[in-house]
Amino acid sequence: MGTQPIIEISGLSVGFRTRNGAIHEILKSVDLHVNPGEAVGLVGESGSGKSTVALAAMGYLRSGLQQVAGQVRFKGQDVFAMSRAALEDMRGGELALIPQNAGQALTPTMRVGPQLAEALRLHRGLEARQAQDMAAQLVEQVRLPDPDAILRRYPHEMSGGQQQRVGIAMALAGRPKALLLDEPVTGLDVTTQIHVLDLLRDLALSEGMAMLMVSHDLGVIAHCCSRVAVMRSGEKLVDEATASVLRTPRHPYARALLDATPRLTPVSAARVAAASAPRAEDTRPEMLRISDLGLSYAKPRFWRAGTPPPLTVEGIDAVLHKGATLGLVGESGSGKSTILKALAGLIAPVKGQVTLAGGAPLPPALHQRSQDQLRRIQMIFQNPDQALNPRMSAADILGQPLRLYFGKTGQAARDAAAALLDQVRLPAGYLDRLPGQLSGGEKQRLAIARAFASDPDIVLCDEITSALDVSVQATVLDLLADLKREKQTTYVFVAHDLAVVQELADQVMVLKNGRICEAGPVDAVYGAPQHPYTRALFDAVLEPDPPGDTGADPVAR
Repeated sequence: MGTQPIIEISGLSVGFRTRNGAIHEILKSVDLHVNPGEAVGLVGESGSGKSTVALAAMGYLRSGLQQVAGQVRFKGQDVFAMSRAALEDMRGGELALIPQNAGQALTPTMRVGPQLAEALRLHRGLEARQAQDMAAQLVEQVRLPDPDAILRRYPHEMSGGQQQRVGIAMALAGRPKALLLDEPVTGLDVTTQIHVLDLLRDLALSEGMAMLMVSHDLGVIAHCCSRVAVMRSGEKLVDEATASVLRTPRHPYARALLDATPRLTPVSAARVAAASAPRAEDTRPEMLRISDLGLSYAKPRFWRAGTPPPLTVEGIDAVLHKGATLGLVGESGSGKSTILKALAGLIAPVKGQVTLAGGAPLPPALHQRSQDQLRRIQMIFQNPDQALNPRMSAADILGQPLRLYFGKTGQAARDAAAALLDQVRLPAGYLDRLPGQLSGGEKQRLAIARAFASDPDIVLCDEITSALDVSVQATVLDLLADLKREKQTTYVFVAHDLAVVQELADQVMVLKNGRICEAGPVDAVYGAPQHPYTRALFDAVLEPDPPGDTGADPVAR
């Protein structure tokens, strides 16, 4: 590896000007460098400044922020001194970014194939046919099934995890010398995570590519990064070999992050036997019954007469009782989020039905459901940016369900909104903030507060902790558990983090290609998985335990 850093951040301070004219710093004298072929992790709680550092590395600061002191150099050039044309030429080519929500980097009205081909023609100078062939190769590299079909799809026709992999392929199109990754595998299942991380690690080794990876997942950092920097409140507290930080953290904050990381818990044979034994009828009230559910994305007007459409999801059966949690796990595109959308009334079933609280089957479409049915089933989406109105304050966002379902207005609504923010560990001072003024984790907590504003019986959770750092994730999981105990809330919880599902769920359903591989009590499935795919998922879990000797470089192993 070369000794001259590709990315060099020296004494960087970034802040914004307050109303009285003073500068409030959100980054304070940060020093960081990344050498060719090196992968450096950047960790810390939500709002610690991780993403601000990564964006500054490509000469970008969010609106309202300004460089107060220090420098950022890419291959020896001061990025904040570059012209707009030079920056645009650098970005997406030699210096690429994979954002946390890669779907936002894709043009929604353009198919995936032409988008990738355009990037390849721009950055590699390929002819049209060569660009098409290379686009298919990139799609295969990031482990997307049926590349030809993927290239013909629009972004909205893919799951969040599939969009993320396309975003990664888009970043790799320019053969970057440095790659900035902001939670790059957040929405991916564990098997795909390993494949993508190994791909990036191999590229770093073979191409001498530098990587700066922002992540709250210490297992990802342990697998991919040789060095890790720990940040809190805009300051860099630690910058050491990954193995040292994760094995013997010297700083108490680094220790706290490690302690908050969820891990798979071994299940004893006795617990497996107890979970697998026949049980008497559950005495808790039945809240939700899913019966032979079949779903399709095929448009009804395209169905051939007398021929049923191809089913994306088929044969889903489940019964949930009051206060229970069903975890849905499986690879990206397995049908987890599709099932949630059907329960929420966003997709009408082709076959089967959903029954709420032992009554009549729920109307399939959202607009057909009564106000009480809408109140009782709430959904929290994976991506808060797509779920929160960017022009509404937190008070207005929370005020809508409070007014609609309980008639609260004025100060009563504001007081109730402040109490909801407190439940999700956000200060009342955030009531007047817009979503754009919140970090990714803070936006997700606001989305959670909005769901609970209607006092629901059932909450559908779609990867709701995937964007949160481990300390905030632990807080949110504790909150969900507290609400489950206090209000007997019933959850359907979609996640790729198997340790989180083990901690929160009573029952688990493992999905692959829209079909159930295995289902049952959490202890039974986790302690003695029967299906090969389930075993493969557990074998692929990334734990924050770095291999090799202290100071070893994961990239080189």
